[in-house]
Amino acid sequence: MAELSLRETRAKSSVWLEWTLVGLGILTLLVAPFFVYPIFLMKMLCFALFACAFNLLLGYTGLLSFGHATFFGGAAYFTAYAVKVWGWPPEAGILLGALGAALLGLVMGFFAIRRQGIYFAMITLALSQMFFFFCVQAPFTGGEDGIQGVP
Repeated sequence: MAELSLRETRAKSSVWLEWTLVGLGILTLLVAPFFVYPIFLMKMLCFALFACAFNLLLGYTGLLSFGHATFFGGAAYFTAYAVKVWGWPPEAGILLGALGAALLGLVMGFFAIRRQGIYFAMITLALSQMFFFFCVQAPFTGGEDGIQGVP
């Protein structure tokens, strides 16, 4: 009986600890804009989201993908092009960037979905390199300089 109550105590204390950590994390996110440069904070959150997506694919499915940067860069190009050239508001450009990255994911997934292991990794690497060289050489992406002066 004492062992059961000890387990219950540990379970309750671990739940309390988890909620305390969640509360501290939320408090940190609410206070961070007052102490950290906002552009740095946005970049940090973007790369944290990138790392979470990579962890989801590698950690849960065991698939090593070299294609994550393609979606990251593709969404940035779609967003920048829509905002600068077409004159869209930034919010609509971000939505277009997310949809463009999803479309890139569908195209890359069509070729890579039935592969595993090294074959999956090499196909995603090849498709990523194709996208990279396309973006570097296409005139509407600004080449190696990228799209400059995005509002």
